[in-house]
Amino acid sequence: MRFSTEEHNWRRKVKGTIYGWQLARFATLLVTLLCCWLIPGGASGFLSESAKDKSSLIKERGGAFFQGETVAVYVVKKGDRLTNLARRFYGDPEKGWMIMEANELVTFEPGQVLVIPLRPVNPGGLFADGYQVVSVLTYHHFSEQCSNALCMPVDEFARQMAFLKKEGYRAVTMKELLKFIDYQQPLPRKAVAITIDDGYRSVYDLAYPILKKYDFTASLFIYTDFIDNSPNALTWEQLRELTQAGFEVEAHTISHADLTRKRKGESRANYLQRIRRELKVPRELIRKHLGQNPLWLAYPYGRWNNLVVSMAIEAGYRGGVTVTRGETPFFTNSFKVGRIQVMNPVKGHSFEQLVKFFRGEKLQ
Repeated sequence: MRFSTEEHNWRRKVKGTIYGWQLARFATLLVTLLCCWLIPGGASGFLSESAKDKSSLIKERGGAFFQGETVAVYVVKKGDRLTNLARRFYGDPEKGWMIMEANELVTFEPGQVLVIPLRPVNPGGLFADGYQVVSVLTYHHFSEQCSNALCMPVDEFARQMAFLKKEGYRAVTMKELLKFIDYQQPLPRKAVAITIDDGYRSVYDLAYPILKKYDFTASLFIYTDFIDNSPNALTWEQLRELTQAGFEVEAHTISHADLTRKRKGESRANYLQRIRRELKVPRELIRKHLGQNPLWLAYPYGRWNNLVVSMAIEAGYRGGVTVTRGETPFFTNSFKVGRIQVMNPVKGHSFEQLVKFFRGEKLQ
């Protein structure tokens, strides 16, 4: 099998990463067994006697935990919630999935011994038999009745979101995906990014209630000339409400113009000036109206070239998304991220076949 340059760049790290991850799992098991031995039959005495010399081993009402630099072991108490533990150990209540996946939890009950990683474990999602991929889904607008491929019927969208929820997928933002690509932060094993382009009002009226029902959020790529300028468009006020609910707003240029093409009779200097403005202004408006800092660009019509990418970097973007179908492993070029356009009807494959989270391959 032949591999791209990007794949070769990360393959050299794979072996060490897998061994490191396996070592971390072994250490976790060892600490868990130690904790299970300490807690029953005299753990309280051990804890109190050790407190003078071992400040990291702490007694708590109804439970105990050991906390080192890389791992904590915690005994679940009555009234504990995953969100509270995630806030305590990670500063973010949304990261309860890290505790769930580290312990392979099916239930969450008092008395359980949890091993809580305090540093990123396996941020690239690498395993001996393959690696994690993220499906970045793309929608445009929604309706009760649709007459074109880019319109998603509400009933079908609800069915798709119900499928994702049932199968255990967790929606991640594009900024979280960027940290995954940068090898800084792991993502849930079954991560999916939901993106919606352009800024149609149907996102607020029809898609938002469905996403909210299943505890999902989306990343919205808007072209700013459209916002507040059409009865079919979102307003800045609606976008503010969506961001307060956890949605993310990213840039899709000012006017949805093809960034790779000069206009008829346009000089190169004028073309470059226009493209710089198309890239700069949306970031300024999103910061002004919503207080978010957009880092992603959705190329209009999915079209890009090296000049556009270099200008996007110059304008402060950290990534760009296309409409080329494909899943995203961590070693993806952040300015060439593919997306899966979910059409009406889904052409060629069922929705269930479009969404993937793992690519099998022997890594050695």
